[in-house]
Amino acid sequence: MVFNKMNSYVFIWVVQRITALFLIPLTFWFIYQCLSFQNLEYLELKIFFKSFINSFFFLLMMIAMLIHAKLGCETIVQDYISTNYIKIFFKRFINFIVFSSLFLVIVAIINLNIT
Repeated sequence: MVFNKMNSYVFIWVVQRITALFLIPLTFWFIYQCLSFQNLEYLELKIFFKSFINSFFFLLMMIAMLIHAKLGCETIVQDYISTNYIKIFFKRFINFIVFSSLFLVIVAIINLNIT
């Protein structure tokens, strides 16, 4: 049992570091793009997200960010909340927020590429 928990913690630690590595260049890419968004009209911004590569990078950044945030928040809950039912509530709440956000991002990207 202890071995399985240790593997789980190691796996979470590794995944969090991998998502952080993905987020570093994607965040710089997104900040650079946001600076150029200041000069764009709405239709030009839509064209930006209609590009497959831009939509793909944005989706990849959002997935990495949501996974990274989910794991970080769950670690905080695990470390600082001692009551079991409150832990379960917050973990479920975190999952709801993360999956809702991921669903909304995917729908938004699809909607921008369809219209």
